[in-house]
Amino acid sequence: MTELVGRRDECDALDQLMTDVQAGASRVLVLRGDAGVGKSALLGYLTEQLSCAAGGGSGWGVVSAVGVESEMELAYSGLHQLCAPLLDHLGELPAPQRDALTTVFGLVDGPAPDRFLVGLATAAGHQLTGRARAGAHEPGSTTGATSRPGRNHEI
Repeated sequence: MTELVGRRDECDALDQLMTDVQAGASRVLVLRGDAGVGKSALLGYLTEQLSCAAGGGSGWGVVSAVGVESEMELAYSGLHQLCAPLLDHLGELPAPQRDALTTVFGLVDGPAPDRFLVGLATAAGHQLTGRARAGAHEPGSTTGATSRPGRNHEI
C-alpha cells in the first residue's frame, strides 16, 4: 500500500470515511486546495484502499471521471465517463429513466430530459451495476430501480 509522507491525519480521515460508509452512514468528501498540494494523491490513496477492500468482497466499486477544460461546454461530459459501466443495464431501468439517459448519451433523439430524472437514472443504474458486480442480481429476482444506496458503495 502507498504511504503518503506527512499525510497521516488525512489518510486516517479517509479510512474513517470508508468505515462509516460501510457501516451505513452517509458521507460526503470534498477535497479542495491549491494546485500541487496533493489532492490527487489523497484520492489515489482512497482509490487504492477501496480497491483492496473490493478484493476482499466488501462490495465497494470505484467510478471516476476527469474534468477537461475543453469539454466544459459539453453537457453531461462527466456523466458519460461515470456511466459507461451502467450502459449494459439500461434495459433494467424504468422507461422514463432509461429514456432520459439514452437521450443525454445521444443514443436517441429527443428533447433534453429533466435533470432530476437523469440524476435518478444515474443513481439507479449504478445501484444495478453494483448489484450485478456483487452477484446479487439473479434471474427471477426483482431489483427495482431506486436512488437509495444499497450495500454496494460507489465512490
